[in-house]
Amino acid sequence: MTKEVNPTEPATIPKFVDALPKPVTAKPKYYKGQQRKDYYELKMIQAEHSFHKDFPKSIIWGYNGLYPGPTIEATKDKSIYVRYKNLLPLQHFLPVDYTLHAANDSKEVRTVTHLHGANVDWESDGHPEAWYTRDYAQTGPKFSKEIHEYTNHQPGATLWYHDHAMALTRLNVYAGLAGFYLLRDSLEERSNLPCGDYEYPILIQDKSFNEDGSLFYPDEPPFPVPVHPSITPGFVGNTIVVNGKVWPYLNVEPRKYRFRFLNGSNRRGYVISLSNDEPMTQIGTDGGFLTVPKEIQSVELLPAERTDIIIDFSKYEGQEITLVNSDEDFIDEYTREIMKFNVCLPLKCEDTSEIPERLAVSMDLHSHDAHIERHLPLTATTDDFGRPMLLLNNRMYHDPTTEKPALDSIEIWNFINATQFDHPIHLHLIQFKILERRPFNMVLYQNEGRLEFTGPPEGPHDYERGWKDTVKAEAGKVTKIIMHWKDYAGNYMWHCHFLEHEDHDMMRPILVMKDVHPVQEPHAEIQHEVEHSQDQHHEDSTIVTSNNEHTVPLLITTPHFTPTEEIVEYSQDSLQTDEKAYTPQTIPLLTSTQTITRSNETSYLEENVEYNQLSSPLLNNTQNITFSKAELPDHQIHNVTGINSIPQPIFPSTELQPPQQRMATRRRRRWY
Repeated sequence: MTKEVNPTEPATIPKFVDALPKPVTAKPKYYKGQQRKDYYELKMIQAEHSFHKDFPKSIIWGYNGLYPGPTIEATKDKSIYVRYKNLLPLQHFLPVDYTLHAANDSKEVRTVTHLHGANVDWESDGHPEAWYTRDYAQTGPKFSKEIHEYTNHQPGATLWYHDHAMALTRLNVYAGLAGFYLLRDSLEERSNLPCGDYEYPILIQDKSFNEDGSLFYPDEPPFPVPVHPSITPGFVGNTIVVNGKVWPYLNVEPRKYRFRFLNGSNRRGYVISLSNDEPMTQIGTDGGFLTVPKEIQSVELLPAERTDIIIDFSKYEGQEITLVNSDEDFIDEYTREIMKFNVCLPLKCEDTSEIPERLAVSMDLHSHDAHIERHLPLTATTDDFGRPMLLLNNRMYHDPTTEKPALDSIEIWNFINATQFDHPIHLHLIQFKILERRPFNMVLYQNEGRLEFTGPPEGPHDYERGWKDTVKAEAGKVTKIIMHWKDYAGNYMWHCHFLEHEDHDMMRPILVMKDVHPVQEPHAEIQHEVEHSQDQHHEDSTIVTSNNEHTVPLLITTPHFTPTEEIVEYSQDSLQTDEKAYTPQTIPLLTSTQTITRSNETSYLEENVEYNQLSSPLLNNTQNITFSKAELPDHQIHNVTGINSIPQPIFPSTELQPPQQRMATRRRRRWY
């Protein structure tokens, strides 16, 4: 190692001195059965890896000892079989938190591989409770088979496989257990896209290192906790690693190249663009090809999101172009750069590849076909040890399943993000379309459990209009998606793909039910009013009210209040024009009239959190969310019946509840 290079100090690490490697392609071990289905065997083993030419080799865990793992190339509608053999040591080389679900009373090293984005039977999906130890000595409660069957009945797409073991995903993926799964179809064959030497899968992750070049991962958060080792709310590294190399370079010819970008980081997001401000051509998203290629200046990728991009270097001969990151959450002078393209190779032959005018045939889903619409809050609380913990639908992982779609049903899910930061929400089994995002009054929702829209719906970003399996649920907004639950029934998951969040209970089960008529659940058959008062005129905001006895609001302070009843008022003009008489709900959502002031996230952190360069807390992204008023007619009232009630977030304080309903400590303490 060069003396002046210190792996812990990114300022001392030379950039763009290692060539970008292309992951090796996995080869089938043999053909299985009369139909000659490919069978692969990937061994999870501990190995040494060189992240940088000036670093000593580092211990990693990799499929076949490689990081990234071998790329599996599959063909649409042709099944393959994969066995992921756990040959790892019995002790982890990264800090294990034994207080997390399943870690307390299970073996320290457990693995199970999830094929992210796959339309697959649940027993081959990689359920987090289908984990197993070395040589299958112990197995989790959902474990049922050693060999995964992938039928590949879905359009060609950039998928990826990674570890998904309960309470260990953040460590196992960070250690290196991830690889590409490229599903190809006939459309791709006909499209004459760049291929072979001119197609690169690009895995982007962030890492930090110890002085000896070994991987660094924090064993505690940057604020005091009574547990050690302890999970941290979110970890970001101080270097960018691409296909296993720190800030690599790629020498290219002046022609078109195809790049399949994947954000495989634990927590960090990226906004990717070219340093020369030239556009890129997007041809696909998580779930496959777009209907038409789209020229974009940049693309945002949160963890687990993918994008399929073509860059034409023909106009840049002799130039050096940097792939840059303009994400503002955890940015610094070092992580603004990802890798470099050197347009320095001679053109081997004429570039006959093309960017087609059209790609996939549109197969959109329509809202009027939806059987069920769910409203699912993303909220914050603390666990038994006073650590921040984020929840989906106000529930921990082990609580009874609440999302039970019927097989062959269409549903709409609304993610109500009542936290101060964005979350990448991933659904197993299906691909979905993003319908809209809409800002809402967070303070009102947190204090009273009422969802008040404060602006008009916003369509999906230009780069996320294709099929998706991971969506950015933006802070202070309701993100609406639509999906078709088809092909398979069984046990699946939905979760935040910030891996520290996922491991700390921001994950919930999905039970896809067969032979069940897709109807709205009885407890959800509550009418909702979209209110517009007469005196608001064009300063209206939309208020969706509901009564949900199963959840209670999240309050940041602990006031004393006087019980009262919420009265829902409606425009008389609108009531006169309704064809049917309607009695509005007058059941109070929260018996409080006191205005509650939300504590400021930044001031809390300045008083309670000490930062270090290696472990940045999840909360160091301070966002000021402004709410605009929706311009809606003052007489308009929509009676929406038969949809899910709007759940209210949870209390972090027992002083707001009767003594017999006091909640556990983990639900009482506030953390932001």
